[in-house]
Amino acid sequence: MRAQTRFPKSLTPSPIAKMRPASGEATPFRVLAVTNMWPNEADPGFGSFVQDQLESLRPLGVDYDVLFINGRASKRNYYRAIPELWRRLRSGSYDLVHAHFGLSGCVARCEITRPLVVTFHGDDVLGQPRRDGSITPMGRLFQASSLLLAPLASAVIVQSREMRRKLRLESAEVIPCGIDLELFHPMDRLEARRILGLDPAAKFVLFAYNPEEQRKRFDLIADAVERARKEIPKLQILHARGKPHGQMPLYMNAADTLVMASLMEGGPLVTKEAMAVGLPVLSVNVGDAPDIIFESDGNFLVPRDPQAIAEKMIAICRSGERSSGRGRLASYSMEATARKILAVYKRVIRPQSHGAPGRG
Repeated sequence: MRAQTRFPKSLTPSPIAKMRPASGEATPFRVLAVTNMWPNEADPGFGSFVQDQLESLRPLGVDYDVLFINGRASKRNYYRAIPELWRRLRSGSYDLVHAHFGLSGCVARCEITRPLVVTFHGDDVLGQPRRDGSITPMGRLFQASSLLLAPLASAVIVQSREMRRKLRLESAEVIPCGIDLELFHPMDRLEARRILGLDPAAKFVLFAYNPEEQRKRFDLIADAVERARKEIPKLQILHARGKPHGQMPLYMNAADTLVMASLMEGGPLVTKEAMAVGLPVLSVNVGDAPDIIFESDGNFLVPRDPQAIAEKMIAICRSGERSSGRGRLASYSMEATARKILAVYKRVIRPQSHGAPGRG
């Protein structure tokens, strides 16, 4: 029987993910979250940032229920979700609906009596690019549906300024998903490797996505690693796809660098989480990378070129130093993000209707 890996208490969800309004405390808002991204048995890390964001609102007095649309299992589930949405809203006393991802927002907008907040997360606005940069037919469908949906929402949240430009909606608020700074914190690299059973003498480049997803450009990273091995023979790629979100700090603390080479991203959370633990980040100019990465912190913007990436990998592995960007992440914390979202909720709910009987 295989021994179960035991994780330090510091890598369990932080207190903000467990807090609830005090007994008897009035709940300012009840929210129905409609999302096609949510942790599940098949992929425990899928949509964990949506779950974390909703949980971070609880201490601020927001209660929520979730309508999860499993679009991966079948695209028909989007149609099946519409009557379920109506049933939930009839049976529950909700102040507003908060949809995550454009297709989920299209389902949510099939009910028009409550305010709708839509958070767009990336490829629903920017499309799904192939390796050559062209957008797939499904990606174009995402873009078209999001452009139609955005003006129909009570409020729109995006992950980056680039997404706001693509939506052509100046009123869209840029609120990237928050980082749990209590969960993502620096720890001893050798201890992290011991827990994960990794070679303490090796060098690791962390890759947290599906290698088959073309827009993530795993091929470019693999090429860069192969070039860097000429100087760093024990350099390896450390895969962390599908790992529970609570385990990601271990992988980040165990690695030597994280590389982001995607063709398209909204506001990739993984780069900010890596910075929070002190893991040096190499990123191409994508998403909000130019806004958060400064070379003086030990994180680097690099061209989308395998040789340039390899050279930075070599330099980072040889120095062995960690980055110092954590101090600039306060505005990206889970708590700061939750307060920004709560402000959006307050704005879209009409004061005279809030607390009125018969909602739902």
